[in-house]
Amino acid sequence: MSRGLALVVLLGACTGAAPRPADPTEFNAGFGEARPTQVGRYRIALQLEPDPPPLGELFQVHAVVTLDDGTPVETGKLSLNARMPKHDHGMETLPKVRPGACVTADTDAPPVCRHPGGRYTADGFKFHMGGDWTVMVDVDGPAGPDSTTFVYRMP
Repeated sequence: MSRGLALVVLLGACTGAAPRPADPTEFNAGFGEARPTQVGRYRIALQLEPDPPPLGELFQVHAVVTLDDGTPVETGKLSLNARMPKHDHGMETLPKVRPGACVTADTDAPPVCRHPGGRYTADGFKFHMGGDWTVMVDVDGPAGPDSTTFVYRMP
């Protein structure tokens, strides 16, 4: 190839349209769909609010937890967190799951807290950089402890 033609080809490649920014919905299709936990004791679905979450700002994660037959797990204990495995670090924040609607009996027994419909909300999530975040969900409910993970890509 002549030098002139090579220069034209090279310039044409350099002036092509810039790649468009990644759309998080393209990478995260099906992110929150219900999936079984590792041992199969529960099914968990996640929803981010807002979705997509703003980079470097706080957001919430809602989790719906059911038994395999669809019965909501209303009295389980749930913990959620996120890490970036490729960077070997977690978030700059520590999410907390809201206690739910708690009722105290007239006895010395601890209050019973329920999450109607099996819906749990965690406050304090913040993805401070773009990339793949692994959201880890641990649940301890009537069928025993179990866990699962979801991967969310921040552009």
